[in-house]
Amino acid sequence: MELKEAIETRRSIRKYKNEEVSNELILEILKEATHAPSGHNIQPWRFKLLEKDEKNLIADKLSNKFINDKLHSAHNTADIIRNCSKLVMVFNEEAGNDFARDINILSIGGIIDEILLLATEKGLGTLWIANTNNIKDEIKDTLNVDLEPISCIAFGYKDQDPNKRPRRDFEDIIIK
Repeated sequence: MELKEAIETRRSIRKYKNEEVSNELILEILKEATHAPSGHNIQPWRFKLLEKDEKNLIADKLSNKFINDKLHSAHNTADIIRNCSKLVMVFNEEAGNDFARDINILSIGGIIDEILLLATEKGLGTLWIANTNNIKDEIKDTLNVDLEPISCIAFGYKDQDPNKRPRRDFEDIIIK
């Protein structure tokens, strides 16, 4: 699969087959993605690969945070985390000031995009998850990691084929 095809066919996958993705495949994707550019070449990203017990703890923390708000999207996200094969937590090597943190966050967004495209190229489905930002402290405590949780990525063999989401007209996003 060429890069253009991976970009055009990548979808956010929320349903996965009950089939294990190997740790080796996930680690291979992460290693390849580390060639992503980063502001000032800081490479602020740190990853933790979570399997069944740890990812389910994260899902439980997310559900419990919104236990009284049954309509919150965090419950759906928690179910996705429970059902995916693997979850990669993405952390920021904390920066000294807001400007440096902003650069780090932009860099981390870039590597996450590369991870999603590499996973698509290798036949995996992924979901870039932001709802875990609601439980940053719980993640740090649960995983015993003293870094800032930024996001996570669900991985698995997809059990759905969502349609392409609508995009804005190109002319509408170019400022003249």
